[in-house]
Amino acid sequence: MNISLELYKVFYYVAKNESITRAANELSISQPAISKSIKTLEEQLNIPLFIRKRDGVELTETGKTIYNKIKDALDLINSAEKDIKSLTNLEAGNLNIGASKTIIHEYLMPYIKEFHKEYPNINIKIFTDPTSDLIKKTKMELIDIIFINLPYSLPNEFHCTKLMDLHDILVANEDYSYLKNKKITKKELEKLPLLILTKGTITRTRLDDYCIENNLTIHPKMEFGSNSLIKEFTKAGFGIGMLTKEHVKEDLSSHELFELNINLPLKEKYLGMVIDTSKKDNIVIKNFMSFIKKS
Repeated sequence: MNISLELYKVFYYVAKNESITRAANELSISQPAISKSIKTLEEQLNIPLFIRKRDGVELTETGKTIYNKIKDALDLINSAEKDIKSLTNLEAGNLNIGASKTIIHEYLMPYIKEFHKEYPNINIKIFTDPTSDLIKKTKMELIDIIFINLPYSLPNEFHCTKLMDLHDILVANEDYSYLKNKKITKKELEKLPLLILTKGTITRTRLDDYCIENNLTIHPKMEFGSNSLIKEFTKAGFGIGMLTKEHVKEDLSSHELFELNINLPLKEKYLGMVIDTSKKDNIVIKNFMSFIKKS
């Protein structure tokens, strides 16, 4: 039975108002058109739905049964339309972001704040797991979008947008001022009290590869799980930190830290914005990505 939804809609309004006249006014449709729709629906169902009275109409027993079902269906449709409107206007929705604490603090935080200010009804959740875990959670659809240092082995279904090039440098505070104007050789790198990331991270792997290629053996003074901690301990004078230049530009400008004069031709590294392509049409994700790109 292929009956138009519009016929059921007209039936609903006539039943709700108990009047063809009032239904016509509410729907802005002529009374003859309303009457014709009701007649068509009754013919297609092959059963009377209303009892005509002098002051309006009354549902038959069958009409009452149908009315309750149609009311529930139209309520669901109206609710869905409201949800679609809210999502389209970003009046509701969720956004799950994954990134390291350093990327959140040094890069993403201003954009997240502005996005939240513009779309306050979007619920934002932040994940700061290791890169491998962020990728796993994205595949599990627990995370919508991740920001990670690349290159990194990504699943084929992931799409990456390059945001900015990143450059690893060695920095120190005034406790090591004697190194400010000194040209540091590759071999001297072995003797420096380095504060670096633990093995397995992209930056550490690139440094280890560089040392292997140049027959160098480094002895880190301290190893950390995040760049934020390296910066904190470097500022405190515990040693010489290996950090991303783009993430310490304010510290360099304020002269709280200075860059050591050493050539570290490490492999390319850049900040990437990554999503699962199955989510590329998600309205909230698309708007946040556009927000990042425009900013």
